[in-house]
Amino acid sequence: MVSGSGPNTAFRRHLGVIAAVALGIRLAFVLVVQSRIVDLRGDAGWYHFQARLVADGRGFLNPVFFYDSGTAIPGAQHPPGFVLFLAALDLLGIDTPQGQRIVMTLVGTMSVVVIGLLGRRLGGPRVGLIAAGLAAVYPNMWINDGMLLTETVFILATAVALLFTYRYFVSVARTDLLAISAALTAAMLVRPESALMFVVLVLPLVLTRRTLAGRERLLQLVMAAILPVVALTPWLAYNLSRFDEPVLLSTGLGQTLLAGNCDATYSGEKIGFWEFECIPPAPPLSEDNPDLSGMDPVYRDQALEYMSEHRSDLPRVVTARVLRLWGLFRPEQSVGLDGMVEGRAGGAPGDGLRIAREAMWAYFVLLPAAIAGAVLLRRRRVQILALFAQALIATVVAAATFGLTRYRAGVEVSIVLLAAVAAGWAWSRLTDIVDEESVRGPLRPPDRDRTGADPTAEDRTQQERSDRDRPGGDRSEVGADAP
Repeated sequence: MVSGSGPNTAFRRHLGVIAAVALGIRLAFVLVVQSRIVDLRGDAGWYHFQARLVADGRGFLNPVFFYDSGTAIPGAQHPPGFVLFLAALDLLGIDTPQGQRIVMTLVGTMSVVVIGLLGRRLGGPRVGLIAAGLAAVYPNMWINDGMLLTETVFILATAVALLFTYRYFVSVARTDLLAISAALTAAMLVRPESALMFVVLVLPLVLTRRTLAGRERLLQLVMAAILPVVALTPWLAYNLSRFDEPVLLSTGLGQTLLAGNCDATYSGEKIGFWEFECIPPAPPLSEDNPDLSGMDPVYRDQALEYMSEHRSDLPRVVTARVLRLWGLFRPEQSVGLDGMVEGRAGGAPGDGLRIAREAMWAYFVLLPAAIAGAVLLRRRRVQILALFAQALIATVVAAATFGLTRYRAGVEVSIVLLAAVAAGWAWSRLTDIVDEESVRGPLRPPDRDRTGADPTAEDRTQQERSDRDRPGGDRSEVGADAP
């Protein structure tokens, strides 16, 4: 009979308490601070009002033109994933911005739970609970959950993908790989750059599994590619029917590039940031001239031409962009830009920058701890490259466009996890209490070898003989040795 008061039960109970705290923090932010926002603007307004049009059966129209003049112009400024999510809420009767924000607090709380489970897999129950606790209170996470933007869904998808990645290191199972693919597909449908995760994470993840036969590796890669293809095909077909130019995910790339490549962003106060005034007005649109897809390549060409004409400035500008992403370039100015331009201070304009400043300082506290955590995991021979995949992609995106704190959303998952590893190590040093699961190695079950494959009976017998014959044999290694 299994006891109801074992370690697993205690972990779940404590994780539930942390999740309740996380939900309380997020609800307080939405109900007390975000309730002061009267008008939705920017991307949040686009998502909310386009979702309303989709729920009403009008399709993916440009909400700016429709609500200003009633003109039905096709719109694909952003990928469809988050709009479809909000449209589903509309159909359920949750059709106000505040109601949808409350739902996002639930999604954010789910991320806290998944991060706790992932932390446990990385370093044992203590690390899991610390990781969940940090995710619950870390402002750079709960701010997203009150902004009605894609980052909340993106963080959850990233955490789920990482959880199944570390399961796959051990199992090499097709089901775990399909779960990774599903999570990354969801992330791609809200943040286009997530498509790079299939190249940066999934491709090497499968190709480096030496225990898999070549045919099995190929089969798993095909399986992983099926989900994003299936998910994208209806959207691509739909866009081909309404735009003159092919639109794969969105028509926003050209504007994004142009907003970060102009005089205002190559020097002065906004170097490395973005400026909306850099984007020239599009030709007048009407129901007789409804196509916005043609402007995207025009904007892209203009941005590339500007970059070519200012090649000598690019090293300095790209450096500023990347340092802005990581909070290392004019951090106090970044607080103002995050708060006043990006809205990450919460509330109505003019409410102050306290929350944005607290988020920055919390990041500066966790970042060195995360670096220490990465060192500790490597010493334990735990695979950590998966935790840096989002950091690589975010850096590339910032270097190509501009530096935004929001671009770091997926990286915050890894920062919290790695900081939790360091905190768990420090706790054990201070208390002399060792987390047995982290010592045994949660990434390698007792019945599996280092490659993650089940040893045959003959291999197991040979291993047992080798253990008996070597001096001090039959001792388990410390650390989680991942392939």
